[in-house]
Amino acid sequence: MPNYNDLINIEEFWEKKESFTEERWEVSFYCKDCKEIVETERLNPNKYEYKCKKCSWKNIVIGTLEWLKSNYRIK
Repeated sequence: MPNYNDLINIEEFWEKKESFTEERWEVSFYCKDCKEIVETERLNPNKYEYKCKKCSWKNIVIGTLEWLKSNYRIK
């Protein structure tokens, strides 16, 4: 997982460093059926296949919380 020290030498990061938070890198799961961030169960340890614990469907998107919020318009 990258941290602040890894990014400090990247030129594009210089203008964004004031708003950098470690939480931006946390991986979250979005269920397209429930339309919300959910907890999941990994079905196969060798594959990225997850099941929503709320609705039991496998229509899951994996990403950072910030990315999921911006792409799926989550408040």
